Amino acid sequence: MEKDFKNLNIDVKGWEDLKGYYDDILKRNINSQEDLLTLLEDFSSLSEFVSETFGWAYINMTRDTQNKEYRDRFLVFNDEIEPKMKEISFEILKKIVNSKYISEIDQEKWGLLIKRFKNEVDIFRKENIPIDTEITKKTMEYQQTIGSMVIKFKGKEYTLPQMSLFLQSKDRTERKEAFESLVEKRLEYSEKIENLLSELTELRNKKAKNANFKNYVELRFRELERFDYGVKECEEFHNSVLRIVTPIYGEIVKEKAKKLNLEKVKPYDLSATLPDEVVLKPFENTEDFIEKSKKVFYSVDRRFGESFEKVVNNKHLDLESRKGKAPGGYNYPLYKTGLPFIFMNSSGIHSDMRTLMHETGHAVHTIAVKDLFTFFYKSTPSEVAEFASMGMELLTYDKWDIFYKDEHSLKQAKRKQLENIINFFPWCAVVDKFQHFIYSKENISPSERKEYFKNIFNEFSEKFVDWSDYEDYMKISYHKQLHIFEHPFYYIEYGIAQLGALQLWINYRENPKKAIDDYLSALNVGSSLSISEVYKKANVKFDFSEKMMEKLINFTYDEYKKVAC
Repeated sequence: MEKDFKNLNIDVKGWEDLKGYYDDILKRNINSQEDLLTLLEDFSSLSEFVSETFGWAYINMTRDTQNKEYRDRFLVFNDEIEPKMKEISFEILKKIVNSKYISEIDQEKWGLLIKRFKNEVDIFRKENIPIDTEITKKTMEYQQTIGSMVIKFKGKEYTLPQMSLFLQSKDRTERKEAFESLVEKRLEYSEKIENLLSELTELRNKKAKNANFKNYVELRFRELERFDYGVKECEEFHNSVLRIVTPIYGEIVKEKAKKLNLEKVKPYDLSATLPDEVVLKPFENTEDFIEKSKKVFYSVDRRFGESFEKVVNNKHLDLESRKGKAPGGYNYPLYKTGLPFIFMNSSGIHSDMRTLMHETGHAVHTIAVKDLFTFFYKSTPSEVAEFASMGMELLTYDKWDIFYKDEHSLKQAKRKQLENIINFFPWCAVVDKFQHFIYSKENISPSERKEYFKNIFNEFSEKFVDWSDYEDYMKISYHKQLHIFEHPFYYIEYGIAQLGALQLWINYRENPKKAIDDYLSALNVGSSLSISEVYKKANVKFDFSEKMMEKLINFTYDEYKKVAC
């Protein structure tokens, strides 16, 4: 009996429930252009169904980590189904790209997807599968090591994220003690983490060698499908940040020193709450949070309000923090139904409001791609996905008075937003530049890594901060950036997306309706166009130049000064 791929409705309990559908596609003969298109459509429908089924397993598990049934179902997908699905999906990709009819199908429609499929087939090596398994084990070891770090402070035990609250204290002695407790703990584990990084770089270099690449940088850029930019453009980004953003970052540090009445700013002063700052409380409870957010989105654009309301009305929203709920926040795109799920852990603080603005940008994006003809164009590269979310933060910026009625709190909230944007760029450049170095050649020693990191960290930002007494920690402060260990080279995307979002914001200030129309027009195409073409649709440039950086950062700093105390 012929299988109906468009209306799949299977209760997936294990791989056997899906295997027949994948086998059906793999065993087909492709004797015409029509056969190939039917295969592509059915493979898209199957992948979309599996993606959404896995999505719900993940969502349910994170909403209630104590629920054994949810946990077991997620593990079936993660440990049993996904590895087998990846293996057979790759065989299907090979079948597609090796078909003699591939050049006959509409290249304008399918061309970019075929390019991605061919790239995946080109870089695949069977001998890299066990290496990937080993890499996953090492990254899990990193996660477990970081997760196990508990600090005894003032008679209580705290995790590393919890300790960051003390670094915001108005009491400098408390900040110093908290920072030194963190430093002590990080240094205690530094050798273990450094050894893990050595093992990870060695494994990744081996992967590159197996796939006939000069180094891991080349392989990783192909894995990340960076067809629009390369090492040269990343270097341009680093140089633009150094010349344009670093001096302005220095001015912000100096302003902070003045407000805190300090001659020298120490690393434990950077997150300090300023004397005139208050505890920001944007909403009273979850109901208030949802209502105010709805009001913000509708006041910016009716389409944003409707998208958010759709999520709320379908109960695809879980905002409160509670026992047994996984940490963090996300927007899970459920592409089959075209409706996302927003998950977070709110506690009534300012960052909750910013997170919901951000995740709703992703949600609007999920809804925007609903009618694309293939599932494979619905998911987007991070440079595009984060443009949608960071763009939404700035599009809503002028409506934050809905959350903050008094002028002082409103200015403080806006100042924090813009300060975070400016301060992020130097760190983003350091993280990316550091990775280019550690994968540039084999056998780079831990001491070489530390020395290189210290030099660039100092060059990009820390020359404005007095690190005396803490140099040993400064050299290993990249240990806190999980991307370096778990997702190599995946970080500059946030910087690129922020450049796009800032251009969008300038456009919005000049012509709100056109800017939003352009933004939605870009979101609608998903990944059916290249990154630079998607940006063009949004009327923003894919540009890392010093000139562009200067325009955007000067605009941001001018806005920052308007809300400075």
